[in-house]
Amino acid sequence: MEILSNIFFYFFSFVIVVSIIVFVHEFGHYCAAILNKVKVETFSIGFGREIFGWNDKRGTRWKISLLPFGGYVKMFGEDPFSKEKIPLSLSKFSFSNKKVYQRFLIVAAGPLANFLFAIICYTFLFTFIGKINVPPIVSSVEIDSPAEIADIRKDDKILRINNKIVNNFYDIRKYIYLSKNDFINFEILRDNNVIVKNIKPTFDQKNAPKIGIYPSKPIITKYSFHYSFYLGTKETYEICSITLKGLHHLIIGKGSRQDIGGPLKIAELSGKLLEAGLLSFINLIIILSVTIGLINLFPLPVLDGGHLTLYIIEILFGKPIDKNIQEIIFKIGFAIIITLAVFLTYNDIINLFKF
Repeated sequence: MEILSNIFFYFFSFVIVVSIIVFVHEFGHYCAAILNKVKVETFSIGFGREIFGWNDKRGTRWKISLLPFGGYVKMFGEDPFSKEKIPLSLSKFSFSNKKVYQRFLIVAAGPLANFLFAIICYTFLFTFIGKINVPPIVSSVEIDSPAEIADIRKDDKILRINNKIVNNFYDIRKYIYLSKNDFINFEILRDNNVIVKNIKPTFDQKNAPKIGIYPSKPIITKYSFHYSFYLGTKETYEICSITLKGLHHLIIGKGSRQDIGGPLKIAELSGKLLEAGLLSFINLIIILSVTIGLINLFPLPVLDGGHLTLYIIEILFGKPIDKNIQEIIFKIGFAIIITLAVFLTYNDIINLFKF
């Protein structure tokens, strides 16, 4: 009974997370479409059979569908392969009849909405609740670790790593993770003296670099609204940077399959972080929103980035790619996405039942 209860709770958490992120993404497309006078026929959270819905005054059908694994905005005239002729009186509301820059903006608005959502959330969190900051001060050093071998001591303050200013302990982890060098350069403040250490990190079970130092106690700091906006923008950029670095590590074989996850992994994280507290749950939604926005910009057919790539080609050459070629490209892209989805789900199952 407890297992069933946990499954339901994790599934419920997953639905909340996915629904919020999908709504934000698709609402970006929707707003851009309305601003460019494109008729939006359907705004759906989920796929498949409609559970319930309503029509607004613009004629858009807003609905919640049975399968909560995504969503979509259907615009009038958006199917480039449709053989149905658009009446002249309605052509001005058709997506396909809009100028290429308008189509570009409508498609790009989805990922941009994901980024803007993260920035706004961080801005309000840092303004009214505060940002958790962990000073870049060493509280303890792991025995026989690279840090101990390099004579890093308790209460040492890390000033710079590879000539990059360190503001908090998160920066230490980030710069170690992002470093491409065998040895990492540390500038350390000890007893009012600056000393320099070159440390070669070791790697944990997930192939992530570490040197064996532990952080001091965190402090919570509130900031002004405009500075919180700056910090929110910076945090969003950092999430993108870490995501791209992680993908690069996977591609070149330095990453671990345990680092990537699909729907089951997201469901597990959603449930655990909702149990941990609302702020942890909100932070997961923010991180996933940025990640989904970033991935959607990849130049893969079917994804927003694939459409944007075709529009860039159209701008450069003055005409779109032949529709038959586009159809082949999108079929290949669809096959790639399905393959990735199957792999991620399989990987989730393997990790879930790994002993």
